[in-house]
Amino acid sequence: MGLQHLSLKTRDLKATERFYTEVLGLRVAFRHRGMVFLESPGEEDVLDFCQVSRAFDPRAGGLDHFGLHVERRRFGALRERVKAARVKIVGRRGRWAFYFKDPNGYMVELYAD
Repeated sequence: MGLQHLSLKTRDLKATERFYTEVLGLRVAFRHRGMVFLESPGEEDVLDFCQVSRAFDPRAGGLDHFGLHVERRRFGALRERVKAARVKIVGRRGRWAFYFKDPNGYMVELYAD
């Protein structure tokens, strides 16, 4: 298990992409509806920026969720451990990803893409 990406809110997806690619030198790894995934050159980490319509206070934090990548062979057992701990699963992304809140209220994605 390891931290693989952070997902952050943005009001202007295009400006954010321009800043991170043109100014900081990150590369677009891929896009998904309302999101852009940026990777650091030579690394395996990813920043995911999600377009939001509501204003948010960046001083309060713009974190949408963070993802923990696990090997597929461990995914099912880990999902069952989360369920056994009576943690409510609040969303899914296909067969190999689900979302839940940690005890602090942070959204966590557990996935095996």
